[in-house]
Amino acid sequence: MTDRLPLGWFDLVHDLRMDLHRAHPTAAVTAMTADRGWLHVAVDDSQLAPAEQAACGRLIQGYVTQSLSTCMSCGSGHGRDRGDRRVVTCDGCDEETWCDA
Repeated sequence: MTDRLPLGWFDLVHDLRMDLHRAHPTAAVTAMTADRGWLHVAVDDSQLAPAEQAACGRLIQGYVTQSLSTCMSCGSGHGRDRGDRRVVTCDGCDEETWCDA
């Protein structure tokens, strides 16, 4: 299941899904959200061996970390946390729209 995700994260989410499928084809994304300005991913990795589960978790964590600096509006890698608004936007998008991604 994937809730509404910010348009700016389209490439990030696409790359995550492709890498996950390539590295761990039996792992299935069960939920993906943009809660509090960062990517949350839940995966059913029950078909993987323990070492593969750890590798799968590290792969996902890399994308979660990347989401912390990816603008939720335009996808640039220059996003910053906007505090109480709970979004990550670049300065350009923040100035233009006060993005509510």
